[in-house]
Amino acid sequence: MQKVNRQELNRRFSEVYQLLLERGEIVKNDRQRSKSAFAAKLGTKGHIVDLYLRHKRQITYEQTKRLCALYGVSEAFMFQGIGTPFENHKIPDSEGKLAMALGINFSPNILFTNVEAFSSNTIGVDLLEENERFHIPGVQGDLVAFNINGDSMSPTILSGDMVICKPLEVKNEMIDNEIYAVVTSHSVWVKRVQRCLDRHQNWTHLKLISDNYAEFDPFIIEINEVRRLLKVTRRLTGLA
Repeated sequence: MQKVNRQELNRRFSEVYQLLLERGEIVKNDRQRSKSAFAAKLGTKGHIVDLYLRHKRQITYEQTKRLCALYGVSEAFMFQGIGTPFENHKIPDSEGKLAMALGINFSPNILFTNVEAFSSNTIGVDLLEENERFHIPGVQGDLVAFNINGDSMSPTILSGDMVICKPLEVKNEMIDNEIYAVVTSHSVWVKRVQRCLDRHQNWTHLKLISDNYAEFDPFIIEINEVRRLLKVTRRLTGLA
């Protein structure tokens, strides 16, 4: 499976942006063709485009698809570095052929976010601009992904890995001793989880257990502190 190098994709975006300036497709202080208008067509804002151009952030796959469709830019050039920016080389647009060519498709169903945003009240209601969606062929459902910082789950999950999680519709779906992301109002823990029941078999607490148990002791939280519970379904490693 071929991997699209995001840094190279962003570099080619900068090249195309300069060509669009030269062609008069982007014109300063022109309401219809300004940088802000250009950014809006891509589904973002002018200051975000500036970050792309300064290589402080990277353009998303979906925005690149829009760029190609709206301005006649070659998808083969943008995604694979083949040919020149405005050659009529369009990558086949069926999901199967596109996934085969790029290792991705553009029906993004996985929300990538940071832990701080993930624990906020806005995720799942009003997605922040800093978040983006992506897709992994064969992975279905409405999912959430974020990076791990710390080695409490080593060797199962390492610091720097990305975990992909499926929100539980009801807490009764939880299975003891499997790995979950436990979200409270101030923290996100990725741990093995055990239910603690009272004498009436009602959940009262959760026991959170690290795989690196030699360095990290288990601890207990009250069930009413838990705002979200998500099953860790996949780990992606070596993404740096």
